[in-house]
Amino acid sequence: MSKTFHLFLLTVVIQSLSFAQPKMKGFEILGKVSGLPDSTMIYLYQSKIHLAERIDSAFVIDNQFHFKGSIQDDALQVVLQTKDGRNYKYFWLENAVINFTAENGRLNDAIITGSETQEEQEKLDILVGSDKQKTISYIRNNSASMISAYLLSIYAPTWGRDTSASLYTLLSEKMKATYFGKSVSAFIKLNKNVGLGDKYSDFGQADSSGTIIHLSDFKGKVVLLDFWGSWCGPCRANNPKLVMLYNEFKSKGFEVFGVAADYNKKSWIAAIKKDGLNWTNVTDLKGMENKAAMIYGVHKYPTTYLINKQGIIVGIDLEGDELRRKLIESLD
Repeated sequence: MSKTFHLFLLTVVIQSLSFAQPKMKGFEILGKVSGLPDSTMIYLYQSKIHLAERIDSAFVIDNQFHFKGSIQDDALQVVLQTKDGRNYKYFWLENAVINFTAENGRLNDAIITGSETQEEQEKLDILVGSDKQKTISYIRNNSASMISAYLLSIYAPTWGRDTSASLYTLLSEKMKATYFGKSVSAFIKLNKNVGLGDKYSDFGQADSSGTIIHLSDFKGKVVLLDFWGSWCGPCRANNPKLVMLYNEFKSKGFEVFGVAADYNKKSWIAAIKKDGLNWTNVTDLKGMENKAAMIYGVHKYPTTYLINKQGIIVGIDLEGDELRRKLIESLD
């Protein structure tokens, strides 16, 4: 047997052993943040599109912190932040050793190594940015990527049902089964693609007492369907204007039907009381994955639909004098 064959065989064995190595059963995040005082608390959250769930917390000692655990998926989008939430960094966590290096006040500029998905994300950010067509092309060409499933879940309401459905069919079965894939599937099934000139699409959700109220309960009235949230600054800033409009025209057959993208019932009710929203407000407490919002394809807050007495959508996101004029026209 030749020496060359021995070397070839040894190389094959080494490569086979290398590929046979199992992935880590858990993750470790080895963090270094210069400038943070000792005993500063660092929090690790799982990011679920528009919801964050705490995974763990750790103290910073000598500018270092450490997290250890395991995840079920190949990759998980997480956010690491300080207590006030102003200093944070989103990244992809894997069952691997992740090195996180940053400066106080600049967590968003952290250097992260050890996560292949994070490396993919950073390359994508440079090559694609926010370009719609490039993002769509990326999803089409990377059907087995967690990032593709994530991007589609984020942009589905903006891109609409048809584009989202065509891209969803391209995702691998594994990606369809992820949290992000299931979110896209739910949107496609629920979305009615309603627009200006269409008849409203009915739905029902619970008010603060638990009573289910349907949009169709306001049949024969002019309704402003208002998608808002207690957390939404622009929504809250606009509420006083809506209150004035409602008080002026409610006796003439005008109703506001508020649908809140909230998770926390107490926060939702507190906002209703504080802002004086004396009209019907409902929610399913699913935040920005509110089923009614999916039906209407809501992708920003606030979003409003003005519906006339015949149930036809006659205005979308009307404001100020334009809203007032269309409202008076619809009430006549």
